[in-house]
This record gives sequence, structure tokens and C-alpha cells, in this order.
Amino acid sequence: MRRFRFPVLLTLALVLLLSACGGKQGPEWGNLRLTLEGIQQSDTQWSARMVLTNPTDKVQVIQYTGPYRYTMIVTQNGKEILTRPFDKRTKETPEILNLTKGVSTEYAVAWTYLDQDGNRVPPGTYEVSVRLEAITVVQKTGQSEPTVIEPKTVGPVRVKVQ
Repeated sequence: MRRFRFPVLLTLALVLLLSACGGKQGPEWGNLRLTLEGIQQSDTQWSARMVLTNPTDKVQVIQYTGPYRYTMIVTQNGKEILTRPFDKRTKETPEILNLTKGVSTEYAVAWTYLDQDGNRVPPGTYEVSVRLEAITVVQKTGQSEPTVIEPKTVGPVRVKVQ
């Protein structure tokens, strides 16, 4: 697998080098935008969509780095309450995602107010963050080598549980 990863990363870097020369970096995650949208809350759950968007006019590429595509992290006063991975990758699931210009992909995330042990959390204010388990590469102006951009976490979003 490691023998495969280096050529893939090298190819990814070269594609981005050739396609993104002189391009302005996006504000969120390299040349891409990563946001939480459609946030909803009820008495039984909190949900949102993590949206990955290519706002550029070039193809952008990401490479998933783990067995899951993204992870939700719930904390309260800095203490981790829950870490839950979503969207398990299989052998048939591509490791590389190409986003053409203007295209978005969405990842659904929901928290049913349970902690790591499956118990309902007590009333209070919690913070929910979501981390995309992937890397991307950008070519910065004036640099000869592309820069690898590590996984991005969006949030936290404050959630009041009654």
C-alpha cells in the first residue's frame, strides 16, 4: 500500500502543479471550501451536511487517508464526549476524489445526543466538529514543490441539549 501511495501522491502533486499554477488559494482548505451547512436540531438529534466545494476553474483532487471518509467529534468544556467515524470505505471505494470546477460533494452527519458509551448526555452546551479524513495538494506561487494540506476540521458548532 505504501508503494502505491507515493506514486499516487506524486501524480496528484503534478496534476495540481500543472492545473493550479498561479491560482489563488481558497479560504478554507487549500483550493477547496469545506463548510457545515443545513444545520438542524430537534429534541432527539442534531444534523448537518459537511459540504466540500471546488470554487476554482480547475480540477481539484483529494485523497482519503483512513478507513472512514470523515469523523465527528463532540466535546464539552474541552473534554471529548464522542468520536464517531462516518462512511466506511471499502475496497471498491475510490481513494482519490476528483472535483471538477464548481462541483460540490456532501457528507451527512448526525448526533443523537449519545456519548462514547451510548448513554444520553446530560443537558448542557456541547461543541460539534467534523474532520474530513483526506489530504489535498496546492501549488503556492514561488514554490517549486507542491504543499500537502492535512485533514481539515470544520466547526465547532455549539449545540444546546435539553
